[in-house]
Amino acid sequence: MKKIMSKANIISKVMEIENCNRDELLKAIYKPGIWEKVSPVKKIDVEFIAPNVFKNDIIDEVNIVKIPIEMKGELVMDDKGDDQDKGRLIEINVRNNKDVKDLEGRVRIKEIAPNKTKIGIFIDRFSLSSDFMNLIGKNAAELILRTKITSLLNNLQKYCKTNELKTLL
Repeated sequence: MKKIMSKANIISKVMEIENCNRDELLKAIYKPGIWEKVSPVKKIDVEFIAPNVFKNDIIDEVNIVKIPIEMKGELVMDDKGDDQDKGRLIEINVRNNKDVKDLEGRVRIKEIAPNKTKIGIFIDRFSLSSDFMNLIGKNAAELILRTKITSLLNNLQKYCKTNELKTLL
């Protein structure tokens, strides 16, 4: 008899965002402007090197341990389309990053009302290179990532309260 293993998320964060049209959000995530506005880092430069892949240069400091971070890499977004009542599924992974060895997850974007969207970010796998891991440790790294994801969604919520997403398209 085979044992069925459930796939547990390392990180799960879901938020409902007012003044956020689902279709505009789906277009905006493929543009550098939104990432530069809502990313919870000191500085980020985003360039789309393919329609669904963005290359980023990040400068930040981890407040928990006061470690300066400079990070370069690519985020690949694989749009899997709408999934009945669950909303749009976008699988994500990081590549070409010397500090993040593996990061895989998914984003769900679901319309609740014409101007209200539910966004879920779920990280399934996350591991760091040994150098970076030795510097901060696995539990601290997961806490930092969880905090950054929460801040990203909070920043999007704040942005949408006073701005329209279509200005980033």
